[in-house]
Amino acid sequence: MEQVIEMKKMSLIFILLVALVATAATAECRDSKSNDVTTVAEARISGTDTKAVLHGFFIKKINDNKYVFQDKTGEIVVDLNADGAGSLLADGTAEVALVGRVEQDLTFAGIEAQKITVLN
Repeated sequence: MEQVIEMKKMSLIFILLVALVATAATAECRDSKSNDVTTVAEARISGTDTKAVLHGFFIKKINDNKYVFQDKTGEIVVDLNADGAGSLLADGTAEVALVGRVEQDLTFAGIEAQKITVLN
């Protein structure tokens, strides 16, 4: 009988430890997602709706609303609203500051732009 009680105590301690580790891991994930990403490489591995604050260049126009953005860590597709795309040059000469949100699914990572500022 004492062995059964001891086994139940050990099982309870194990379950509590697993719950504690899971809670700590979840809290750490939430903290890391609340941080802004500042490079294309970080944006590609961050979660959906993560705020992105990037500096780089638009190097290619895909269509009226989609452009390829490049910084020192890589390239990513940026979706612009109709207002922001009108006078944008995509030749890689004008450095821009881009603020937006990461859009991501299983096969695609991109940025939905909220604000673009030409720096030079």
